[in-house]
Amino acid sequence: MAGFKDVVRHQLQSGSRIIDKFTSGLTDDEYFVPAIRGGGHTAWLLGHVACSEDWAASLALNGTRRIPQTVIDLFKGSAPCSPDREKFPNRRAIDDLFKQTRQATLAALEAFDERKILDPSPDAAPKDYFPTMGSIWALIGTHQFWHIGQIADCRRAMNKGSALGM
Repeated sequence: MAGFKDVVRHQLQSGSRIIDKFTSGLTDDEYFVPAIRGGGHTAWLLGHVACSEDWAASLALNGTRRIPQTVIDLFKGSAPCSPDREKFPNRRAIDDLFKQTRQATLAALEAFDERKILDPSPDAAPKDYFPTMGSIWALIGTHQFWHIGQIADCRRAMNKGSALGM
């Protein structure tokens, strides 16, 4: 039977593979095309997932954030997604941010003491969403999937079709 860490690890690895399928055929310019006017583009969505993951993993380990505040400010959930490409790092930097954050998250998952899964979350965590340490890891594993659908919509807006071949 799979343990808690196995499930979260599988979610993170599966999400990485799906995101790679959805983004690998996009040009640098297409990374900045939203599905709808005012919507998030792929660049913002990947940066947002990375920054959110960095925040949640730092909560889970009572650590500090790895991503600089200037980058966090571009991608936090309350930040509007600007259509101005010049306000964002380039595609390679965003891909690197996502991949490096994912590797750090997987390392943090390995360092997490699974016996603390039912412990209360830290005071900095909104208790409505994160009552326990396990709920933080559950969100880390699933949050990316909320946004994969938006990346799929960006692809469709560019007539790219399904990245999953379905």
